[in-house]
Amino acid sequence: MITDIFQKRYPGLFSSYSYRGQVTEEAYIFLRQGTQIIFHDLRSSVSDIGGLCNVAYQKLVRELGYGIYQGDSENPERICIEALCEHYDLWNNAHREADTFLSIRFSLLELLFGEIENALYKPNESSKRRKFLRGRKPLQIDADLEKRKETFRTAVHELNIRFREASIPLQYHNGLFQYSSDELIAGQIHEPFWNLLKNTAWANVDIDIKEAIDRRDNNGRDAALYALKALESTIKIISDEKGWTTGNERGAANYIDHLVSSANGRFIDPWEADQLKALYRDLRNPHGHGPGSAPQPTLSNHQQNWLIECSMIWIKSLISRM
Repeated sequence: MITDIFQKRYPGLFSSYSYRGQVTEEAYIFLRQGTQIIFHDLRSSVSDIGGLCNVAYQKLVRELGYGIYQGDSENPERICIEALCEHYDLWNNAHREADTFLSIRFSLLELLFGEIENALYKPNESSKRRKFLRGRKPLQIDADLEKRKETFRTAVHELNIRFREASIPLQYHNGLFQYSSDELIAGQIHEPFWNLLKNTAWANVDIDIKEAIDRRDNNGRDAALYALKALESTIKIISDEKGWTTGNERGAANYIDHLVSSANGRFIDPWEADQLKALYRDLRNPHGHGPGSAPQPTLSNHQQNWLIECSMIWIKSLISRM
């Protein structure tokens, strides 16, 4: 299975965190702090830290095509700790360039956080999670799980603060390290947005908005279209959940009509419906179809950023009204 790792998404991000072929002390400190959060703060939140370490490390090895651990330990936890806390050696060919060395270790840290989050928020997909539940009463299970989730949320909050303290323009949300250069937007929009998407009901929204961000950050095409796709999924899910979908809808505008309908209690106001329809009429439709012999429609970087942020704000607002 192909895994979306940090090193592939942001291959050149750490060029400023290496100086004359060496890794900066700030980067080392962050990696040690991240390692401590995983193996000290979150150890009690998962039933098999060694198993999670093995899964995360093997995913990294498969994507890279080689291993990064050079010790003789067979303990997955020890392998991950030593790999994360290893110092860069310019004369060690296995370390490659300093920025590559760093981005690979950030990939491992990201994978570890993602595996822990999956174990907590997708318990039915984990046999280890079922083992943890065995023999416990339902109310005790709920209380234990919520306590572990709260521990994880606290750990993520600290990690994101550590990012800012190290002047690393990243944030962790829903399994991924993502580029974030605006602290105000990250705090007021991104964090509550990603917290809402933890519910599996919004899985398709989560997939498409992440794709939009990845394409934007890697100068890929159609980033804005994926953001609008995520927004459209949100509108459709709400319509379905409310029982308003008829099966005769032909596009986003019909679903928006359900949300604004007075018969349905005006989930959104008419002026909001007009704004939503304009996004699909003026942006998605011209960019989502082949232009033929007409000039290829394009969006500037600023426009793409605005559209992704706008979609996130709309999605956050609509889900919050449920």
